[in-house]
Amino acid sequence: MTGKLLDNPIPPAKAGQTRFAPAAPEDEAGIRRLLRENPMAGRIAITLEREPDYFADARLPATEKQTMVAREDGRVVCAGSCAIREHFINGEPRRVGYLGGLRLDATLAGRFDIVRRGYEFFRETQAGHPASFYYTSIAADNLPALRFLERGLPGMPAYELVGEFVTVLAPVRRRLPALPAQESDPVDLNEVADFMAGQAPGRQFAPRWTATDLSALSAFNLNTDDFCVVREDGRIIACAALWDQRAFKQTVIHGYAPWLRMTRPLINIAARLAGTQRLPGIGSTVAHAFVSHLAVAPERVEALVELVARLGRRAAGRGIEWLTLGLAAGDPRLAVVRRRFGGRAYRSRLYIVRWPGLGDSAQELDGRRPGPEVALL
Repeated sequence: MTGKLLDNPIPPAKAGQTRFAPAAPEDEAGIRRLLRENPMAGRIAITLEREPDYFADARLPATEKQTMVAREDGRVVCAGSCAIREHFINGEPRRVGYLGGLRLDATLAGRFDIVRRGYEFFRETQAGHPASFYYTSIAADNLPALRFLERGLPGMPAYELVGEFVTVLAPVRRRLPALPAQESDPVDLNEVADFMAGQAPGRQFAPRWTATDLSALSAFNLNTDDFCVVREDGRIIACAALWDQRAFKQTVIHGYAPWLRMTRPLINIAARLAGTQRLPGIGSTVAHAFVSHLAVAPERVEALVELVARLGRRAAGRGIEWLTLGLAAGDPRLAVVRRRFGGRAYRSRLYIVRWPGLGDSAQELDGRRPGPEVALL
């Protein structure tokens, strides 16, 4: 997701002081510093970190990932990435790039020239082998970034709104009964991949996964026994996985709003008595896992509820405190999930990002709901 870009008036460009380049191995520590030291503001300020190796997820199967950096005086001051893989667009697999992880050093807030020139440099690098579409997600309450990117400023790509996506952070109940034996039966990844391939064309931006891809994710802490399926008459009607990415991708608490910081001890006492999640300490990593590879047969809301409940049981046994799952804002199942599992909902806006002659327009999309993989955003 896109972080905070502009909070101050735009000063004149300082051409020549900033150098842009694809990220090299020697930039790795500098990018991790940039992510650690530049939190996303809010009632709970967080940093989205990539310890101990920023480039770890560049090795995800069937993914081409490139990170661009801007340096001043040898120091990384801005970074952003593009991960290209096959996604379903209008029911067909297409080569699609997701733009994410954009961060500008807080000491340079307001430097429009860095952001604009960075986008232009990215366009130049993509021109030889462009994706069919480029898209991104931006937090709906990140008003400075939204105003900036939607203004259509000279030298910037067009941001075309295609819909809203809701990420639900649902608490994992403690003191759950033991997992029934039938919920831990072995899963056949070929069968799962076939089921996902049948459901994914109905959602825009849903990634295309093969059984080989799913098996390769074991290198990223997603194993076959992390997948869960719901069956009817022996056939899969819903599937998902519990993907704990904290080994290479962390959400870290950076700070609390003053009123929340003052009341946090009382909130945590009440949470302990109620057996629910406490507000973690500053500097701690949020103990969450993604409900990833989510696919459910049409109109089978009860299968989705059963699936999330099963994953919640597994999460409780692994010390995971929150489940993170995502659905399109207009998906009627969203209200069912929130009623059943509670938690907090975070809205983001999905945009097609388009340069002249680079990437297709949002006008090419039909009316299917967006369904990107929340674990890849």
